[in-house]
Amino acid sequence: MPATFSFYEVKRVFLACPGDLVAERSRFPRLLETVNNLRAHSLGFHLEAVGWERVIPSFGRPQDLINDEVRGADLVVVMFWNRVGSHSSPGSPKTGTLEEFELASRLFAEVSKPLVWVYFRKATVEGGDQLEGVNRFRRSIEEGKQLFFREYDTLEQWEEMFREHLVAFLDGMERWNLDRNFDQMRPNMALVKGSFLAEGIYRYGTRMRFWVDLDGDGNEEIISFWFSVNAYSLTVSRFDAGFHLQLPDSGYDAKVSHLAIKDVTNDGLPEILLATWDGVIGLKLWIWASPRKDGAAAN
Repeated sequence: MPATFSFYEVKRVFLACPGDLVAERSRFPRLLETVNNLRAHSLGFHLEAVGWERVIPSFGRPQDLINDEVRGADLVVVMFWNRVGSHSSPGSPKTGTLEEFELASRLFAEVSKPLVWVYFRKATVEGGDQLEGVNRFRRSIEEGKQLFFREYDTLEQWEEMFREHLVAFLDGMERWNLDRNFDQMRPNMALVKGSFLAEGIYRYGTRMRFWVDLDGDGNEEIISFWFSVNAYSLTVSRFDAGFHLQLPDSGYDAKVSHLAIKDVTNDGLPEILLATWDGVIGLKLWIWASPRKDGAAAN
């Protein structure tokens, strides 16, 4: 009987490539979804495609906003063809793709995450500054002998290769088991005690996600908690619509965050509990009451 999971551990896969790889970029999320259906979900994982398309419009250097997505990725896929890309900012010698590669490589050297995969599509132009930039980058990898890359000729060849590599990425991966997280951590790391519908102690870089019927209408909402763009994010969503729950500023610097779902008011509907500990002052606890199924506002 196949394994069933109350939640999937999300693995974020970032695609870094110049604008000439339009076909690969358009097929990238579909390839991840295929591997999700064929392999990842049966193992308790979900591969999530991320890239510049996810960045919310705002003030700030655009590449810095994109780099925040790189920092939260588990795997960064870097691809080149005929172009090395556009400069990441005025006067910068680096392109956006090269800057993303350098950031991911530096993070991997420091904290062993994200993994970095590099692919080169065989060039179909001759000469030019853009192609020379690609060749220069490729030579630097070959001479450094610190990274193994792959080359391909056609889109179909890359698709088959990339699917195989994603399956290999998943094979042997140990899922973070929320059911055992108290056993895996020191006793003083458990911030709240009790029997919960769902719970997890947050570790940096991991998105906690639970499926729970909050309002009693028979449909499960998705509760997601993770760290992004220098702040924690707690959201509730269903049917591609959702909203953020406001977190107090004092919760952002917490060393430990424990998210739990439980009916603490005994009204038949679960509440969301978030406990944080900053390592100095002590424990803080926030509770969000579930909306009632009769449509009344939440407390």
